[in-house]
Amino acid sequence: MPRSHVRASAALLVVALVLTIGLVPSLSGSRGSAPSSGVRTDANGVDFLNVSVSNDLTFATNINEVQPGDSVHVVVTQLGNIPHTFTLSPTAGFTFPSTDSSGDLSSYFSAHTPLVNVQISATTGATAFANFTAPPVGVYEYVCTQTGHFPSMAGLIGSGESPGSLTSNNGPGAPVYIIAGTIVVLVVIALVLGFVVGKRRGSADEMRPERLGYPEPRTTAEPPHAP
Repeated sequence: MPRSHVRASAALLVVALVLTIGLVPSLSGSRGSAPSSGVRTDANGVDFLNVSVSNDLTFATNINEVQPGDSVHVVVTQLGNIPHTFTLSPTAGFTFPSTDSSGDLSSYFSAHTPLVNVQISATTGATAFANFTAPPVGVYEYVCTQTGHFPSMAGLIGSGESPGSLTSNNGPGAPVYIIAGTIVVLVVIALVLGFVVGKRRGSADEMRPERLGYPEPRTTAEPPHAP
């Protein structure tokens, strides 16, 4: 295959890989984190975390970042009439798979004592309180462990850093694989076509025999010599 076709095929392969890598995160889906102003309140090493819960199965918080070592005062307010929990994981950098059930969450917290585990009654206007010491630098997930409330009721709080947002742990999903497969097929077709076209044009690119030191082949038959 001529070098020009090899380069073109290689370029197509690189473009396909770039497109596939770019599509995976964009199509993988995400879980929205709780709405928050992101502003940390601090008075002499004390942070105030106000959380509200409601029937729409979401958390709303006034801040999403605290400072390691600060004393954090938590107030959870019930705006609806469905019981909830506000349960904060003690493990930095860990997020629960969105497929986890309430049983999975309970099993995890049985083995890893939560930083906060507040039970909120179903009474509208009810409040619950908790205090904890902000953990080392990292991002920590909080969830509701009531059956069917996760993954909708989940969010992140950063300790000494911005928490970012939650993303699904379910993988890229079928659309990404379909698109990636289509790109791979197109690349293979391009490689095959490049090889076929290059082979057909190969004779035109070859060096003429006389330039290689060989006699030029005769194109017409010579008449037989007389005896």
